[in-house]
Parts: sequence; structure tokens; C-alpha cells
Amino acid sequence: MAVTASLKTIAAEAGVSVATVSRAFTRPDLIGERTRTQILAIAERVGYRPNRSARGLVTGRTTTVGLLVPDIANPFFPPLVRAAQDRAYERGYAVLLMDTDEHADRERALLADLTGRVDGLVLCSPRSAADQIRDLAEQLPLVCVNRAIPGVTSVSCSTREGLGEVVDHLHSLGHRRIVYLAGPASSWSDRERRTSVRQQASKRGMEVTVLGPYPATFDGGILAGDAVLAAGCTAAVAFDDVVALGAMRRLTEQGYDVPGQFSVSGCDDIFFATMTMPSLTTVATPIAQAGRTAIDLLMDALDQPDRRRVQQVTLSGEFIARGSTGPAPRRTTSRQTRGSARAK
Repeated sequence: MAVTASLKTIAAEAGVSVATVSRAFTRPDLIGERTRTQILAIAERVGYRPNRSARGLVTGRTTTVGLLVPDIANPFFPPLVRAAQDRAYERGYAVLLMDTDEHADRERALLADLTGRVDGLVLCSPRSAADQIRDLAEQLPLVCVNRAIPGVTSVSCSTREGLGEVVDHLHSLGHRRIVYLAGPASSWSDRERRTSVRQQASKRGMEVTVLGPYPATFDGGILAGDAVLAAGCTAAVAFDDVVALGAMRRLTEQGYDVPGQFSVSGCDDIFFATMTMPSLTTVATPIAQAGRTAIDLLMDALDQPDRRRVQQVTLSGEFIARGSTGPAPRRTTSRQTRGSARAK
């Protein structure tokens, strides 16, 4: 009775029927956006929350979606998770979050476990084979984030133009030999980013050495930093900001001045990127927007199961120059120049 009374209260204040209020939570596609927004605002103010179990009995849905990420400890993913949860909440859904720990086998096991327990899935940077993901997409609505697979709905944060600008930026500063610090071998994003750096460097007549793959962790960046010192280059473009920060830390520990003797850039613009000294040159990716868009695409598929269509959305990144990149040194960074820097 409490739920019915709340629906009546909302309906009376909004000037609509109880059935219209109910549709705002169960079938929002059947009412106008303005009316739904008004109803949700009233419901929020009076503290009304739809009974998910009761809705499930009516709609045959769990009103829950699964969200899989490869590493929740990576600061790239929390903004996506939060944005996805907020958008799912607005649409009357709960989110079941799971971490695959970068393991394809664990990812497949979790996906098998979730089938039947959720109404749909959002897979962030999935590591499973494309054919396996396509097969799963035929069983229930599914959206991939940061991985484009033919035949599967996806949202990708494109860094191609942004990384091209990073290379142009380094070229303008006099760098001619750079390294790319590769991320996990199974990462679709890494392949895209590596290709972008190579192609733009080739256009500029620059030499690129690929090092790695490295784990997308701070410790992975530390390992990359050691390798950078032996590469004979003057700048590094890292797979992501976490690897870049680890590499920058290692270079600094070894006595190198960043950016005076070596320039470092990353990708993603995580919140730590501006907290370092120097702050990190990077490519900002609209990851929160990707989370919201993924949920919207998933809801579209759930609301119109008979007209489900594959959609592939691409969001663009933005190059941001900060303090970690500077003019190329006159000589390639070496232990000799490092010693000279210390003597000063």
C-alpha cells in the first residue's frame, strides 16, 4: 500500500495518472521526456524508490546490469563506473560491478556466471576473444567500452588524433627518437594507440622504438622506466597515464630531469595527472561520458528488443600539454649526462 500511495502522491503533484507515473520507471519510452523528467524530480524530492522485486515480477527483468572492468584499482575506471551507476540509477537499474583482474579466463567465468542474473552487460576493455563476445551478444544485450568488435554495440574513446598531436608536439620540441611504452598485450586500446604513434611519427620522419608490453600499473611504469634509459631516445609516449607516472618516477629516481633531459607523456588524463611535479602531458579521454553512453545504449536495447541494432559510438580525446614535456636535449640522455646533471 505504501508504494501505491507514493505513486498516487507523485501522480497528483505531476497532474498525470498513476499509470503514467508507473511507466516513467518501467517503460520510459512510452511517455514524453518532459513528463518523465518532471515525475523523476518529484519522486526524488519525496524519497520514492520503485520496488525492484515487484517490477521484476511485472516485467520479467532483474532490473540489474552487469559491469565488468579489467582492473578497478586503475584510476582510469572509477569515473566510468560512477557515471554508469548514476545513469543506470536514473533509468531505474542497479549495477553489479565485477573485476576481471586483466585475465581473459576469469572474465569468461564471470560472464558465464552473470548470464541469467542480469538483464544486460557493459564490458570495459574486455580481454576475451571477439567471437566469444559476439556469441554472448546474441544471448543478451551487451555493450563494449573501449573495444570495437564488428557486430557488437560499443563505445570507444578515440585517442588517435590526440596522440597524433602528442607526436607533433614532441616533434616541435626537437625530439626525433621516441619510445612507445606498450600496455597489456591483450589490450585493444594499446594496439590502437601504438598504431597512432607509429603512423604520426612516420609522417614526421621520427624514429619510434616500442618497449613492452608492460602491465597497466605504476609498477609496470617503473619497469618501463628502466628500459627507457637504455633506449637512446629523448621522449616517451606511454600507453596510459599510470605507466607514464611510473616511468617518470623511475627516471627521477635515477637522477634524470623531466623534462630537461627526458620528456614523458601519457594518455587518459586521470586525476593524478595534475598532482605530480611536473604535471603530465597527456590526452584526455571522455571516460565518464563513455560510461553514461554505454548505459544509454544498453537501455535502448532492453527497451526495444525487437528492434535491436548494432551501434558503434566514438568519442574523441583531447591533447593537453603540461610540464612533463620540453625541448629535446642537445645529446641523447645517457648515464654520462645524468652524472653531469648531478654534478650541477
